[in-house]
Amino acid sequence: MSSAELNKEAATADSLVQSQNMVEALPLYEDLHKQQPENNTWRERLATCLLGASVGRPSGEATAMRERAHKLLLDAKAAGDNGNLLQILLEKLDAAASAAPAAGPASPGIEALLRAEKAFSSGDLPGALKGYQEAMAADPKLYEAPLFAGDAEYKQGHYPAADKWYAQAVAIDRDRETAYRYWGDCLMKQGDATQAEARFIDAIVAEPYARAPRVGLKQWADATKAMLASPPVTLPARASVDAKGNTNITVDQANPGPGMGATMMYSMNSALWMTEKFKKTYPAEKQYRHSLAEEADSIHGALTVLKEQKVSPDKMDATWRTLLDIDKDGMLEGWILLDHADQGIAQDYAAYRAQHRDLLHAYIAKYDVHPK
Repeated sequence: MSSAELNKEAATADSLVQSQNMVEALPLYEDLHKQQPENNTWRERLATCLLGASVGRPSGEATAMRERAHKLLLDAKAAGDNGNLLQILLEKLDAAASAAPAAGPASPGIEALLRAEKAFSSGDLPGALKGYQEAMAADPKLYEAPLFAGDAEYKQGHYPAADKWYAQAVAIDRDRETAYRYWGDCLMKQGDATQAEARFIDAIVAEPYARAPRVGLKQWADATKAMLASPPVTLPARASVDAKGNTNITVDQANPGPGMGATMMYSMNSALWMTEKFKKTYPAEKQYRHSLAEEADSIHGALTVLKEQKVSPDKMDATWRTLLDIDKDGMLEGWILLDHADQGIAQDYAAYRAQHRDLLHAYIAKYDVHPK
């Protein structure tokens, strides 16, 4: 195939994907991938079409198509593709695999959803919308029904109608990020960057440790010329436990300054949590982990030392000065959970969000987003 023929086939395939006709685009991307098997663009787009076209197929066939898509994405990643779309697709595939339902007959809502998805992947958007409406009527708690209905309206340029569907999806489950992110995209199409920002932030609050919501806010920032940056904080080393079970504290003696006492208190508090306080605070947990409670207590201890020593903010290093400001706003836990979390701390996120959703949203808006 000549270069001109290859470009023509690629343009046709791209056009079909733009119109959501994954079924007809699939054989074209199959051929493009066959012509240039090491081309990451064709790997990624073929994987996308395989995922879209798998909907509504017999379970064995659909599973094989998803597995092939997964392999194509992994091959692209191994060959150096680390783009956002690839990362999001892999993340969604992994999440879907871990949450796969038990075998059994599909509910009426799921059956209608699958019919709608088949229509959507074939480019029949009005037919898909009708199917999504039927799915929601059969199962009012089926999150995907209004979510995908909104997507069908969005693809047709019916943006206000899409907004209403996304709002219904959020009402079903406010702790899933997808509807917020799609809603944000829809608001951007309508020129409402302010409300779009709020929805993209809501997406992060819903699922802060997933890649997709962060990408959504980054795309909004790029479009509005805003800057995204977390506060400049570098905390001292926490205590460590050696092979013999001894707890060790390391303090940088080369920088004795006014922050030395705060550094000592931070490290000492972490040692206390490792040896005593974790067991008392979390009696049901059998193994120590780094927690939100530990980190907040350790930082508060350090800030208390600075206050007691009457260290003026202009004499503090950037870390303590920044954390002092965040703490005054009542957002220290927000910083820990959203910009400083590790695997242990992340386990405390859902419980905190249940009581402080608005505060988490406000933290991102004030400390992570910097308008032009």
